[in-house]
Amino acid sequence: MNILIVEDEPNYADTLEMFVDELGYQTIGIAEEGQKALKFFRSKQPDLVLLDINIEGEMSGIDLARIFQAERPTPVIFITSYDDKDTFNKAKETVPSAYLIKPFDPVQLERSMELATLRAYTTSHEEDVFEDNRHVVLAKDFFFVKERNKLVKLMITDILWVSVEDKYCILHTENKKFVIRQSLKELADKLNPQEFVQTHRSHIVNIKKVEDIDLSQFTIAINGEEVPLGKSYKDNLIHRLQTL
Repeated sequence: MNILIVEDEPNYADTLEMFVDELGYQTIGIAEEGQKALKFFRSKQPDLVLLDINIEGEMSGIDLARIFQAERPTPVIFITSYDDKDTFNKAKETVPSAYLIKPFDPVQLERSMELATLRAYTTSHEEDVFEDNRHVVLAKDFFFVKERNKLVKLMITDILWVSVEDKYCILHTENKKFVIRQSLKELADKLNPQEFVQTHRSHIVNIKKVEDIDLSQFTIAINGEEVPLGKSYKDNLIHRLQTL
């Protein structure tokens, strides 16, 4: 998370920078007056602003917060020595994420920062603009197969055949094999029955990839390899094929 610090007291500015660093965040700029703060804000686009109210120059921290929210709504935490109600009410108009009084409590500041970013970047950005889409399968012509920490795209049309070993299904393609922990029945439910057919108790083939069927040897040739054809599956396969 990138943090902009706007503070004209050097000791407080240094303390805040060290605090941000200890939390594992990045300080993208320290500004003691409004114009410099605006320059950092527009060029660095911080995720969060730690903002003093009484700063050098013509603009106050409250003025800056108004500009920030008008240009690019960003979480702002005021850290100020002003604890009067009038200043608080003016600051409240900018809808800050928190209003902390100096000297600030590090634990309170840390929690305020976490809650500010949670509200700003989780609630608003995770709004689902599609209604009731949880049960809609995305793009049914391919799978994403998990390989370690990656999801690898596999076009269904690239599957030559599927075989079973123990509790795993092996998806054979021309150049690669994908191993998934899933039953043959579970996988079959996700395949198009007009293109995939079971030829053995442990095999499913992509009929479009079949090169020939040896009825005497009970084998199916795919990509130069032989896939078994079970006797109990042969009649169903032949019945469903278009033959001349």
